[in-house]
Amino acid sequence: MINSRKLKEKLSEAKTDINQNVGNLRVVAKDAERVSNIAKNANIIIADIDRQFESATKLNKIDISFLFLAVALQVVRQYFITNFKERLDDGEAAKPAKKKEEKVLGSINEDEKKQLRRDNHDLYRPSIERVSFLTVPFDITTGVSELSGYKIGGSFEHRAKTPGHDAILGYIFGTANIATSTLTTWKIIDTFHVEYVQSGTKMIPKATSKADTKIMFDNLFERFTSEEIEGKVILAISLFREAMHLKSDIGSKVSLPVPILTTISPDIAKEIAKYGFDLANIQTVGKQAIYASLINTIIAILHRFIHEHNGGGDLKLYEVRTRKILSYSNIIASVSNIIAVAIGAAIGTATKNPDIVKKSLSYLDIGGCLVTIYRIITDYNFIKQIKQEFLEKEFYNTVMGEEYNF
Repeated sequence: MINSRKLKEKLSEAKTDINQNVGNLRVVAKDAERVSNIAKNANIIIADIDRQFESATKLNKIDISFLFLAVALQVVRQYFITNFKERLDDGEAAKPAKKKEEKVLGSINEDEKKQLRRDNHDLYRPSIERVSFLTVPFDITTGVSELSGYKIGGSFEHRAKTPGHDAILGYIFGTANIATSTLTTWKIIDTFHVEYVQSGTKMIPKATSKADTKIMFDNLFERFTSEEIEGKVILAISLFREAMHLKSDIGSKVSLPVPILTTISPDIAKEIAKYGFDLANIQTVGKQAIYASLINTIIAILHRFIHEHNGGGDLKLYEVRTRKILSYSNIIASVSNIIAVAIGAAIGTATKNPDIVKKSLSYLDIGGCLVTIYRIITDYNFIKQIKQEFLEKEFYNTVMGEEYNF
């Protein structure tokens, strides 16, 4: 017998399920229609999200103050701190280093120097006095071509052809040359003994005979390790004088060759130096880049510190504003520098005044321009990435939510 009560309950349950399913289908249909409308109007939605991003990363008054501060700091750096300094003659450039040598090592009078020049010394083993007060041997050019046929004459040429003048390797070879009274050239690492010989009424330093580079280093090592104190003092003095000699040469008119390049070809180092690629200019460009980057870092840190007092919000979007400040300030500073230098050089050319041209070019901020190019590339890529993430996130929220009703 059919239980009517149970049958009614099942029918009621079935009706409820049908109503629920119909309701769900209506929701699904509604969502499908909404998503379809979103797809049809995707360009409008993306344009709107793009406007939201631009609004969220737009520079406000405080940001613009940071922008002006960054530009001001970069301009001060360009014209008062990292400009190319005037080159001096060898004698003038050497004065500060000589004063420091005298302060550290003391000094002797000319008669005492004459006596030192006359005194003989064992090969590879000069006295502390000779190491301290006589001309550094790798600065000598006389006698080398006679002994080897290798010409090292000329202010820049002898610096390019002797490892003692290399800003890096000089601390090895130049120090060993000073400590052993020798001269080493890049020609198969040829080494010569340097002694003082009579020339008219004067005693002049001259390469007098061939030496051995390995024995030179062996003697230096032996003196340093076996002698109680003299060998260690000689090595210390030689290292100090090498540093002072490099320092005096860098600021001279011919400066020093690009480090390590002379190991490949002294002639190439000499040729590219004619176009301004010498150590002094490289140091200046490096200094410009370092100081420009330092200013960028300081501005970025200060801007981050005031995040909460400058609108707060998402840190990534805030960093976009920071990046904009750095890129804009670098671009403004670099473009203004190029324009100012070009105008100055043009005026000097028009008035036939080479001093004005030279002075104008000394303010060219090459290192700063390189940093600007780097910032444009890296900041653009960063902002592009954050914008892409923002668009994807907001478009997803739009699809999953009900912000847009078409």
